[in-house]
Formats: sequence, structure tokens, C-alpha cells
Amino acid sequence: MFTLKKGTQIDLPVDWICTNPDQPRKVFEDKELEELRDSISEFGVLQPILVKKDREGKYFLIAGERRLRASIMAGLKKIPAVVKDADEKDVALIALIENVQRENLSYIEEAAAYKSLMEDHGLTQSEIAKKVGKQQSTISNKIRLLVLPLEIQLLLAKNHLTERHARALLKVDDNQRRMQLLQKIVDHNLNVKQSEKLIEDFLQKTEEESRKSDKLKYINYKIYINTIKKAFFSISDVEKDAKYYQEDRGDHFEVRIIIPKNEYHRKHA
Repeated sequence: MFTLKKGTQIDLPVDWICTNPDQPRKVFEDKELEELRDSISEFGVLQPILVKKDREGKYFLIAGERRLRASIMAGLKKIPAVVKDADEKDVALIALIENVQRENLSYIEEAAAYKSLMEDHGLTQSEIAKKVGKQQSTISNKIRLLVLPLEIQLLLAKNHLTERHARALLKVDDNQRRMQLLQKIVDHNLNVKQSEKLIEDFLQKTEEESRKSDKLKYINYKIYINTIKKAFFSISDVEKDAKYYQEDRGDHFEVRIIIPKNEYHRKHA
């Protein structure tokens, strides 16, 4: 884990605080905020938020945006805050770790935060895993979810579908098909097991159709070649020295027919 200098706790005016645009959590449910507002109104802010002070004297929020929002809703003018000395990478890590530990993030938000740490701060998946206390494979699997288009990510979140729903969709390569399957899942309110079966059935049907298509192409090749052979047999009935050659070249068939010129043709060529 990383270490920071011990911070100083102060009561900080809420309008002095700038929120973090890179906050991992993007969605704040109204009901959760209202419940926290009511708790703060009765008991106060039980855990200080974390901030850092920049060179211009502004306080930049590291962690605790939900507490800050609820405090403002409760009408508080000041909020307890711990001022930390942290660089940008540490700010991103603290914000992520706090949200992960509190299970505040959706799986998509968590995946996006891991990706940001890799792309913006140069951390490897192994380094992130150590810092957040998870397996490297967990980090990798989360990040893979971002392969899904934003439209699908938003629909998953809007309908409160699970990470297993999202992971099942990764088995489908085509985004249009993914969206069609997801819409069926939403329309019929399918649970994880039902959704996985829907996708497995779709993949099996697609594979069978592909095999039939390949078989049909093979049958067509046989029809073409047999047609050419029949034409050759008609020629060979007249031209006894005519020759037929056929060779499989891997990605294509090569067919050659040699028809010798008779005496008349040689004279008038």
C-alpha cells in the first residue's frame, strides 16, 4: 500500500471544496443521499471527508463526495475534513479504494476506475490488485467489461442487471446481437441463469447455422464441378484425346480441360 503524511482535521466550509471530476462513482442514487442526509441531520458527519489543498489555496475533494452532497442537502455550512498531502496518483487511488471498500461503485464504474489508473497513472493490473486487495484476475475480468459499448453499459446499469449478465454478453461478438439479446433480457426480466441460457442457445443456433452454410457451400462446389465434368464427358465422346485435370488448391479448386485441335483446325488456325 502507499503511505501519506498524517493529515490535519478541520471544519471546512462546504463552498470552499472543489469536487473531483475523476471521481470513480458517477451515479448517486437519490434515495441513498436522502437517507444519508437524514442520518447527518440527526447524528452529524461521523467520518471526515478527505481533501488536499492546492497551490491556490483551494480544497480539492479526494474522497467523500456522497457525504459532501448529503451534508449540503442537510443544510450544513461546514463539514469535518482531513487535509492530506497527496499527488494525483494517490488522489485517484484513495478515491477508488474508499469506494471499493464501501462497495459504493457499480461494476462498470469500478472497471472504468481501474482502466483510468492504468492509462492515466501507469499502474499495472498487478499493482492495482495489490493496492485494492483483490486478485489480478478480478481486475482483468472487470476491465474486459468495458469492451461492451457505452449504450449497453448504460442499459445494464439502468435496469440494475448484474455483472454476470454483462459477462454473459461478452460471449457474443456482434454488438447488434448483444443489444438484441440484452433487450430480451430486460423485456422478460430474466435472471442470471435464464439470461445465460438465452445466450448459450443463441450461440448454439448460430454455430449450427454456420455449419449448415459451410456444408451448403461445399455442396455447391460439388454441383459446379459435376456440371463441368458432365460437359467434359460430352466433349470426350467426340474428342477422344481430350483431357480433364482437377486439383484442390486449398482455398479454391483448379479445373483444366485440354481439347486437342483436329487436322481441320490446325490447317485453318
